[in-house]
Amino acid sequence: MIGLSTAWFTEREGITGCDVVGEIVELGFKGMELEYRVTETMYREMQPMILKGKVKVMSIHNFFPLPDDVPLSRASGDRFLLSSPEREERDLAIRMTIRTIECAQHLGAAAVILHLGKVDMETENERLYDLFNRQRLDGPEGRLFLEDKLNERREKRGPHLESVFFSLDQLNHEAEKRGILLGVENRYYYHEIPDFEEIGLILDRFSGGSIRYWHDMGHAHVLERLGIVESGSLLQSYAPHNAGIHIHDAIGTDDHLAPGAGEIDFMDLADRLRSARIKILEVHKKSDRLELMNGSDMVQGIGII
Repeated sequence: MIGLSTAWFTEREGITGCDVVGEIVELGFKGMELEYRVTETMYREMQPMILKGKVKVMSIHNFFPLPDDVPLSRASGDRFLLSSPEREERDLAIRMTIRTIECAQHLGAAAVILHLGKVDMETENERLYDLFNRQRLDGPEGRLFLEDKLNERREKRGPHLESVFFSLDQLNHEAEKRGILLGVENRYYYHEIPDFEEIGLILDRFSGGSIRYWHDMGHAHVLERLGIVESGSLLQSYAPHNAGIHIHDAIGTDDHLAPGAGEIDFMDLADRLRSARIKILEVHKKSDRLELMNGSDMVQGIGII
């Protein structure tokens, strides 16, 4: 079964929780992922339909639900930082994640997807993308820039990575108690946690617990195009630990497109994607309804589902 993320709906003006569930069912999806743009009001509207079995909640993306007094523009999987060295901020992130885990248990979801935070550093992402767009990232200027930034990240990651380990230790116990998997998602920006190496460190440290890898296809593609991770290396290394996948397409650094609308070779990845327990289409509103449905048909047609 393939689920559809509420990310395709929740940026629409005035949409209700009933609208979201109704449209997912109308589109023919039997599963869904709830994510951090779903407000408390929308969640209350959805619950009766979900609990009656109109659609199955397969996964929930932290942090969920969005408090009604927080503007949609501030909704984010990084709104609270599990990586913060500041105890008060980190403890708040842990409490809000436990709230998401409780919602997952209540709704019968199998997993909660986590953004783990970031390394506090000057990112210079605009320069990185400018070098990429001008095809200079592979030249001397681009290689030196990227090498310097990744070295800076490595030097500064220590307290943030330790905070992540501390946070995950508490969350792992909570998730085990409630029978929920925690999917550590590969990230889009190079300063975010975890990078390729850190995924392995986390999986080793919490082996036997509830923590798993969560593969985001678009994020992986972007970091491959930027030369930050080797092509195919994330799935090759971590597919055995993969709880789920966010399925979407990408062109260059632009992701969350419907499958087939970008440059990802889905056929080439099909065998490694197939083993994931949970499969979610995470397409944003930049793709229309026809593109969404064609993408769903395509990934099912090549046997990913």
